[in-house]
Amino acid sequence: MNIEVSGELSGILEMLKQMALFETKIAEMYSVCASMWKEDGQFWLDIWRDELRHARHIEQMMDIIRKKPGRFQAGRPFNVHALATVVRDIVQKTEMLRNGEITQERFLFIAQSYEEGYIEDKYGEIVKTDDVEYQTLMREIVSDTRQHKDRIIHHILDSAEKKGYIKT
Repeated sequence: MNIEVSGELSGILEMLKQMALFETKIAEMYSVCASMWKEDGQFWLDIWRDELRHARHIEQMMDIIRKKPGRFQAGRPFNVHALATVVRDIVQKTEMLRNGEITQERFLFIAQSYEEGYIEDKYGEIVKTDDVEYQTLMREIVSDTRQHKDRIIHHILDSAEKKGYIKT
């Protein structure tokens, strides 16, 4: 049974919709990386798979809010326009990757900045709720994102070590 969602929660749903788009676009970018840099293809595909799962989780979270709106209230405000700007940047970077305009070495730093960006890092603060199903999905997204950051940093360090830039 769907209950009417308040104006406040409509704004949250719009933000979550944009976040799902963000996850989908960043997944697309990682799939391009996997096809371009086949030697590291599995690395990129693993992150790609997580990002697509995040988009599905966000869709589920939106459904939960629609079904039980009384259990949710707005948390930290997010700017939908700022998120749209980030999504446009991801689309632009994806095109640059397809055109061979970004090296893998440079892209690792770009990916790191996306993964540690305030948008993904603050997901858990958008909505206040004690709904266990919603919180479980949110925790998984946040946990995966932390792992992505760590894996990308490790990949940067491995790459630097292989090139002789650092010694461990």
